[in-house]
Amino acid sequence: MILEANMAHYNLGKETVKTISKKVELMKKPMKMLQGYYSMVLEREVSMRQTLLLVNAQAAFACTVLPFECPMLLRAACCGWFLHAVLKCRDNF
Repeated sequence: MILEANMAHYNLGKETVKTISKKVELMKKPMKMLQGYYSMVLEREVSMRQTLLLVNAQAAFACTVLPFECPMLLRAACCGWFLHAVLKCRDNF
């Protein structure tokens, strides 16, 4: 009886891992599409890490430019984030 319970628990764990793996692959799909887009635009192969760095730089740029009415300290922090993101992109390309 204990052996059966342990086997049932093991099988349940396997199914959970499969379900999580499927969901992770589903969540990666938009990033892979974006990676293909960046590769096409830049006319060279772009890795997933480079894709994430480009997305980070774009988000930092948007946060720096778009909020017109925000405290200067927040704007300076976003500007620092943008500078850091651009420098990391430059190092990895």
